[in-house]
Amino acid sequence: MYQVAGPTPPDLAKREAAAGSGSPDWLSIASEAYEQSTSYLDSNLRNEWTKALYAFQSRHAPDSKYNTDAFRHRSKVYRPKTRTLIRKIEAAACAAFFSNVDVIDTTAMNQGDPKQVASAQVIKSLVQYRLTKTIPWFQVLMGGFQDAATMGAVCSYQYWRYRTEKKTHHVHEVDEDTGQGKYDENGQPVLKAAQHDSVVEDRPCIELQPLENIRIDAAADWMDPIHSSPYVIRMVPMYVYDVKEMMEAADDKTGQPKWKKASDAVIRSALTRGLDTTRLARANKREDPTTEAKVTLADFDIVWCHENFVRRKGKEWVYWTLGTEFMLTEPKPLKEVYFHGMRPLEMGCAIIETHKTYPSGVPQLVEGLQKEANEIANQRLDNVKLVLNKHFVVKRGAQVDLRSLVRNVPGGITMATDPNADIKEMSFQDVTSSSYQEQNLLNLDFDGIGGDFNPAQIPHGKKGADTARGMQMMSAGANQMTEYLLRTVTVTWVERVLYQLVKLEQEYETDQVVMAIAAEKAQLVQRYGIDKVTDELLNHELTITVNVGMGATDPNAKLQKLISGLNEIGQIMANQAIPPTMKSEAVKEIFGLLGYPDAKRFLGDGQQDPQIAQLQQQLQQAQQVIQGLQQQIKSKALDHDAKVKTAAINADSHREVQQGRLAIERERLQHQSAQFVIGSLLDRISKVNSGRSTSQSTN
Repeated sequence: MYQVAGPTPPDLAKREAAAGSGSPDWLSIASEAYEQSTSYLDSNLRNEWTKALYAFQSRHAPDSKYNTDAFRHRSKVYRPKTRTLIRKIEAAACAAFFSNVDVIDTTAMNQGDPKQVASAQVIKSLVQYRLTKTIPWFQVLMGGFQDAATMGAVCSYQYWRYRTEKKTHHVHEVDEDTGQGKYDENGQPVLKAAQHDSVVEDRPCIELQPLENIRIDAAADWMDPIHSSPYVIRMVPMYVYDVKEMMEAADDKTGQPKWKKASDAVIRSALTRGLDTTRLARANKREDPTTEAKVTLADFDIVWCHENFVRRKGKEWVYWTLGTEFMLTEPKPLKEVYFHGMRPLEMGCAIIETHKTYPSGVPQLVEGLQKEANEIANQRLDNVKLVLNKHFVVKRGAQVDLRSLVRNVPGGITMATDPNADIKEMSFQDVTSSSYQEQNLLNLDFDGIGGDFNPAQIPHGKKGADTARGMQMMSAGANQMTEYLLRTVTVTWVERVLYQLVKLEQEYETDQVVMAIAAEKAQLVQRYGIDKVTDELLNHELTITVNVGMGATDPNAKLQKLISGLNEIGQIMANQAIPPTMKSEAVKEIFGLLGYPDAKRFLGDGQQDPQIAQLQQQLQQAQQVIQGLQQQIKSKALDHDAKVKTAAINADSHREVQQGRLAIERERLQHQSAQFVIGSLLDRISKVNSGRSTSQSTN
């Protein structure tokens, strides 16, 4: 799935050639990779990111004319068009992702293997539980969409957090000579204190990473920059006391090694050596909390630790450094620390720009229009202020109360020796309607490129604009733009993140309570006869699908489309003239038009419930019995007709006629009994199906 081999960094290749077969200088590799990537970032991306963050915060860019002395007393309004657009994108993402109870859908690679199908159901329940209970999925997802829309890209770190602490308990003391337990003079067992490791945290985590804290090679593949770059550096701000704790203990569960001990002088060398303009812009007129100590205690100072991922000779290595000055761990193969062998980072984007490692964000797309919108608004405000508050020309050296003239208080008095000669009022024409028309045109251009739709901008009385249907048709194009952005983030980031989360669950999940809940929701016993979740059951390759399709931003429209599609499918399935293969393809096509990747969520995966199969078999047998009874009734009726005709000739056959009628009545009662059995079987099948749908909706 991911590229695991690629070009070796040029500096590393030169150093290896010079050193021959000697081991590489890993600290120098980390330092040079950091310096190279930081130089590119500072030269090409810092300014763009700063402007994007300023636009998101509705602030004029640092180099804007509104920040100069010439505009100190002029109107400096910033119309929050960019922030409004990004907030609407977040709202659309919220409606698309959280209107469905099931976040993801898992599918087994081999649908014919019951164990793989059961594994897919269990993994789905496990991931669903983690995303709703232990992972703040709403904040992660909404923050990811905000980063992608604002900065142009989003990056996250997926890992398993495992932490224990020492706890004391008492055990029966044993005599070393006899091997028997000790007792005191009263016959009570002698107890001694013992320590054990108690699990404090044992869960998967997804953490958003600021883009300025990630370093990759600028020439990485634009479709997968994290896994194609020859190196990735994850910069982590840590408290000094956290660094010292990492030097005391290792993580036996995930394989994270113990850090090397360093003196306080070495640790302090990793303090921030300069201001990060991107973090300052994000802080919005506040101090960067990672540059200064929060308190006077040294333990609460912030130092920067780097997790370095380096590819050397086709093999992935990972190690930690304290800044670029000190090796905290020795390099280890990536698979020994992260079992799946993938870098635990994923980077996605909101706007696809081919052959560009760092794509543009929404603020860059609308930057020019945002400037013009601000310009028109501020000029109009200045004009209105000049109309309402006149500008005066005062003769130099004249005796005029300038302070009173400037204050221009209603009802005030301004003293002047010769008002007609010393004071001249400057008149300004009121703003014309052309400025408002220009604003409307800019709004339309802004909303067109941003995928926004504002009904207030539609001229009143325009044909079709005053009806709900007309509004819906006009907003269709804007919805498609928004849904395209949502789909881009989903494919480039969300699905990859959830794939790594599934891998973490398969490898590290040991919580028996969580697995029991997942097994119950997946109905393992009822469907597959499996009463326990084991490692063998979990470790199957699966396909991950996020339950978000095109057309998901409007819940009402989505519901109407789904109902309409299901009605059409029902008519197709009921039409006996259509071949089964054509029905299957038609169903796929309808669900594709509805925005879903397939119809498995609604029509099942081809595996039939055993209880329904048994009931259907009984129904088939009952139908065969009915057919036999119908044949018997038909033959009895023919015999009866013959006997009736004979009785008409022979009056003595009255007794035989009565017997024939009784036989027919008996067959009719048997037929009614068989129909009752079939009806009860159909009711049981209906109840089973409704129970399955109820349990699925509950889960």
